[in-house]
Amino acid sequence: MKRLMPLLLLLFCSAATADSGAYRVEVIVFRNLDVVAEPAVVEQLRSFSGFPDLQQEPSAGELPDTAQVDPPPGLPAAQADIYRADLPDDLQVITGKSTMMDNVWRRLRSSKGYRPLLYSAWQQNRVDYYPPVHIHDQQVLDNQLRPPTPVMVADLTADDPLSAYRSNLYRLDGSVQLRRSRFLHLDLDLELREKSQGTVTEAVYSNPAFNAVDSVQYQVFSLHQSRQVQTDKMQYFDTPYFGALVLVTTIQAD
Repeated sequence: MKRLMPLLLLLFCSAATADSGAYRVEVIVFRNLDVVAEPAVVEQLRSFSGFPDLQQEPSAGELPDTAQVDPPPGLPAAQADIYRADLPDDLQVITGKSTMMDNVWRRLRSSKGYRPLLYSAWQQNRVDYYPPVHIHDQQVLDNQLRPPTPVMVADLTADDPLSAYRSNLYRLDGSVQLRRSRFLHLDLDLELREKSQGTVTEAVYSNPAFNAVDSVQYQVFSLHQSRQVQTDKMQYFDTPYFGALVLVTTIQAD
């Protein structure tokens, strides 16, 4: 057994070295302008606020724990532009497009048949498990109370005492997860939504209990796909109405 220990340690160190480094994940969501598709009609939108939010910003005049902080010592500035304490360990927000994705964005923007809607990117290491990452645009369709627990504590000194429990529901909203088991897999769960006023009959208007809010409906186009992916290779996820291009690249350890 003692003779095997050096060999086992060598194998362990080799595996650890192979797993060092990080993955850079870049996502472009785009709209297909030449296609007319039938949306699903729902009365309540899904919330993705439970996942780490790459675009989360502190409230005006506040500096909460989720605000931007100085990156850990030794973090290469060229690899990660923003480090936030509320994100999982070793996950950083990337703000600059790679050359390949910048070219894709420009081509989509100049195309007559497509329109780029969103670019999001982040860096995660190659060892730890990461939850789905919340990505979205800035067009808020609704704001709802989504408390994580049955008990809410109101801040009576604030303009909105329950602001900590409100979730913004965006026009383009969803999550993307890069997970690693034996192979790399990418899970996309995205929705493109529009608010539409439901048709209300005269009989409904005559009902004393009628509330105009109850008549609001949403048109939802969904992209829910999962597949094995390869690094340094553009991945194309699509539906008839909109799609996503994803590029996963490997960042070698220093």
